[in-house]
Amino acid sequence: MRLKLKTKLAVSYAALAVFLVASLLLVSNYFLDKQFQIYVSHKQDMKNMEIAAGISNNFPGSGAADDEFFLKFLDDLGRSMLAQGVVIMVFDGEGRTLYCTSIEPGSGCGHVSGARKSSMSDACPDFGSAYSQESFDIVRDGAALGSVMLGYHDPFYYSESDQSFLSAFNKVFFAMSALFLAASAAIGLVMAGRISGPIARVTERTRRIAEGDYSERVGLKTGTAEIDALSEGIDHLAESLQTQFMLKRRMAVDYSHEFRTPLAVLQSNLEAMIDGLWIPTKERLESLLDEIFRMSRMVSDVDDLVKAGNPSASLELDKVPSDISDMAERIIRGFETNAAAKGVLLSCDRGECDAPVDRDKFSQVIWNLVSNAVKYTDRGGIRVSASNRGDMAVLVVEDDGIGIAESDMPYIFEHLYRTDESRARGSGGNGVGLSVVKAIVESHGGHVEARSEPGCGSAFTVSVPRAQAPPITGRGLLV
Repeated sequence: MRLKLKTKLAVSYAALAVFLVASLLLVSNYFLDKQFQIYVSHKQDMKNMEIAAGISNNFPGSGAADDEFFLKFLDDLGRSMLAQGVVIMVFDGEGRTLYCTSIEPGSGCGHVSGARKSSMSDACPDFGSAYSQESFDIVRDGAALGSVMLGYHDPFYYSESDQSFLSAFNKVFFAMSALFLAASAAIGLVMAGRISGPIARVTERTRRIAEGDYSERVGLKTGTAEIDALSEGIDHLAESLQTQFMLKRRMAVDYSHEFRTPLAVLQSNLEAMIDGLWIPTKERLESLLDEIFRMSRMVSDVDDLVKAGNPSASLELDKVPSDISDMAERIIRGFETNAAAKGVLLSCDRGECDAPVDRDKFSQVIWNLVSNAVKYTDRGGIRVSASNRGDMAVLVVEDDGIGIAESDMPYIFEHLYRTDESRARGSGGNGVGLSVVKAIVESHGGHVEARSEPGCGSAFTVSVPRAQAPPITGRGLLV
C-alpha cells in the first residue's frame, strides 16, 4: 500500500512521541517508586524510635498493669499507629504483656498484622515485604523496667496518606503524559505538513512540466536547504525547457520561411516555362540553379546543426601545425568587397599565432565569425587579430556593429538562436553559424567567448591550445 509522505512522517512522529513518553513514564515511575520507598522506610525507622521513646517516657515503672492513665495512653497511641501500619506490644520487666494493639476485642496482634498486610496488598499489588518486629528496652536509672515490641512491614508500608499522594501523583503524571503525547502528535502533523507540502508542490510542478507547461515557477523559500535547492533546480529546468521549446518553435518557423522562398521561385519559374510564358534561357536556368544551391546550403546547415548537437556523431580532426594569422588574412580578403560596399573598414592585425588545428574546420570558424561581423556592421570597422598568449593561440573578431542585447547573450551559441530575426533573414542568416563555431572550437579543446554592447558592437574571442592534443573521436561536428 502506497502512503503519502505526510502520512508516513506523521505516523513516524507519533510513534517516536509514544516511545519517548512511554520510556519517560516507565523510567521516572520506577525511580520515583524506589526513592519513595527509601523515604518511607527511613520515616518508619524514625517513627519507631519516636514511639519507643514516648512509651518509655510515660512508663510508670512498677504497677504499670494497673495504671489506667498509662493503659489509656497506650490504647490511644496504638489506635493512632495502627493507621500508619505499626503494631505496638508493651511488656513489663518480667515479660508479661501489658498491651497489644487489636482491631476488635478478643483479636490478637497477629490478626492485626494480617489485616494490615491485606490492606497494603490492595494498594500495592506487587507488595511482598515481610512482617518485621523491632524491640526497644525501657531503661530508667540503669534498671530495665520493661520493653516495647513494634511490628511493621519491612522495608516499607504505605499509609493512607502515602497511598493518596501516590494515587494523585500518578493521575497527574498520566494526564501530563497524555497531554505531551497529544502535543507531540500535533507538532508532528505540523512538521510533516511543512516538509511534505513543499515537496507536493514541486511534484505537481514537475508533473505540469512533463505535460508541457513551462510557464509557472515553484519559487519556494522554506529555509530548508535541500527543499530550496530542489525548488531552484525545478525552476531552472522549467526555464531551460521553455527556452529550448521556444528555440525549436522558432526553428520550425525559420526553416519553413527559408525553404518556402526558393521553392516558390522555382515553382513559379518552372510553371511559367511549362506554360510557355517564359523561354528557358541560360540566365533564367542559372537563376533557378542558384536557388537550388541556396537550398542545398540550408540542408547542409541543418545537417551541421544535427551533428553539432549529437554526441555520437564521429569527428576526425586532421590537426597540423598552422599559422592562424595567415588563415585569418586569407579569409578576410574574401569579404573585402562586401565590407567596402557598406563603407566598413576591414583590417587584420597579424601577430605570431600558431597551433595544431584542422585547417578546413578552423577556417569555417573564422569564416563564420567574420561573416557575422560583416552582416551586422553598417558603419565603423571590423578588426581581426591573432596572437599567442602563453600556451593558447587566441583569435579575436571585433566589430562596431549593432551589438547584442544583454538578455540574448546567454543564448547566442544555441542552435538557431537569432537576436534579430528580420535582419538575419534579410542577410541570409539562419542562426546555425555560432553553434557550429562553438562545436568546432570545443572539439579542438578550446573555448569561445563573446562580449557585446547594444549599438556599440561585439567581440568574439577564440582560444585553442598550442600544444598537440590527442585526436578526438566519437564526439563533435562532422562537416
